[in-house]
Amino acid sequence: MAYKALYRVWRPQTFSEVVGQKHITTTIKNAVDSGRIAHAYLLCGTRGTGKTTTAKILAKAVNCLNPQDGDPCNECEMCQKISKGLAIDVVEMDAASKNKVENIRDIIEEVQIPPSEAKYKVYIIDEVHMLTIGAVNAFLKTLEEPPKNVIFILATTDPQKLPITILSRCQRYDFKRINHNDIKERLREIVTDSGILADENSLDFISRICDGAMRDAVSILDQCISMGDGAIRYEDVLSMVGMVTNDKLIELVDHIIDRDITKSMNLVDEIIFNGKDVGLLIKECITHFRNLLMVKVSNNPEELVDMSKENIAQLKEQSNKIRTEEIMRFINILNEADENTKWSKQSRVYIEIAIIKMCKIEFDTSPEMILARVNKLESSIRSGAININAQEGNVISNKNKKVKVNKTIVNEEKNEEDIERNLSTKLTLDDIKKKWNEVLELLKGRRLMSLYAYVSPGSPTSFKEGILDITFSPLYGFAKKNLDSNLEQRTKVEEIFTEVLKEKIRIRYMLDKGEEEKTKEQQLRELYGDSIEFIEE
Repeated sequence: MAYKALYRVWRPQTFSEVVGQKHITTTIKNAVDSGRIAHAYLLCGTRGTGKTTTAKILAKAVNCLNPQDGDPCNECEMCQKISKGLAIDVVEMDAASKNKVENIRDIIEEVQIPPSEAKYKVYIIDEVHMLTIGAVNAFLKTLEEPPKNVIFILATTDPQKLPITILSRCQRYDFKRINHNDIKERLREIVTDSGILADENSLDFISRICDGAMRDAVSILDQCISMGDGAIRYEDVLSMVGMVTNDKLIELVDHIIDRDITKSMNLVDEIIFNGKDVGLLIKECITHFRNLLMVKVSNNPEELVDMSKENIAQLKEQSNKIRTEEIMRFINILNEADENTKWSKQSRVYIEIAIIKMCKIEFDTSPEMILARVNKLESSIRSGAININAQEGNVISNKNKKVKVNKTIVNEEKNEEDIERNLSTKLTLDDIKKKWNEVLELLKGRRLMSLYAYVSPGSPTSFKEGILDITFSPLYGFAKKNLDSNLEQRTKVEEIFTEVLKEKIRIRYMLDKGEEEKTKEQQLRELYGDSIEFIEE
């Protein structure tokens, strides 16, 4: 007899044998038992979660000659025929290959013929979202009002692609991913019945990597049985599926946290040399950092991290070495690498670049990282952690020569009042120009909109001994006049400048006399730049 795959041998034959979908099987079983059978069902969910299996069990249950509380007996003539695929009244169709209008028209014609031997004529249409628009439109009327004793069971992995007209005509059941503990119990049942030796680590590992799909788990188990010659060993499972052990991941992340590029690269080289897939390694690293993040932010990580207590204890220890924002940055870097590997044959290069970015912050050129570094630098400057020393008098022109010019410009509106001077100031006019926008933003942030409107047209033109000259063009003379005439406003503006520059600042408001009186100065500034030094005589 030809060999049959393990997942086919162990396909559930009753609703109670379906693993992890009790919320669905209980509902359908009670409906069959009470005779409340719908004319159309829509079974949605990811691969390997039991959609087609449930559809076949339902087909047997509604046609069973000796039903057992809603379950098929699997012993009567109809159950045996449906199980072997010999029942002419139970039709299974793959909509991925038969998705045209002609195929649906054949079904529409066939449903007019009464069942020949079964109680119900059942149509199981798999991957129904692959039907063309024309096929869907042709199917709508029959699906809404099918002939008596006809049941449609539609199955799909992508229900969002179905039109609302299909969804509204069916009873919808959403299959969820199966919990790894339920999968592990099923695998243990299979190996025990088959007389296969398997340790707990092997079955636990298989149940975790199958992504909640029972069929995938049983298929991997089938491969392991063939490889292990009567026994399943943890190392063989890892080697077969190309996964990295948890200890290797812990070691790799430790090297990244320690900023040790050499050890990280050597370990990645060792893992890849042993036949591990680069894309799979990146995904495992993302999952590991995700688990680290959950351990870091949660008071009960056991509820969020699907791992053993020993592995969670290792994660807790490692999470103490890294900050939450760093974990998020690492996940973003790895996500970018994962996206790039899909379109490149040199996938190894991207994981190496990702490791360098994680180990060396200065190489991470993402906008988020640059913004974070700028914010950190500005914060350090404001708090005084970084001292900026600027020497006056050491001015270099754009021709790398010192330029000294006799200043002959006289401002007739210069304030003659005695202003307090700061002879020990280390600020320069360039420092103030760099902070000018920050001052304006702070005025807006404090909702001092009138002061912002007055100050923003001006520009800093001179700074000496703690006194800043802000010059306005004649067009904005009213702004200069308002600031001069209101002592409270002047004081408030000086306080804002003092807060930003971390030094006592006094301000004089000047009026530009026009281009005729400043032609020589402008020519010199255009020639030598703003770093020119004027000597008063």
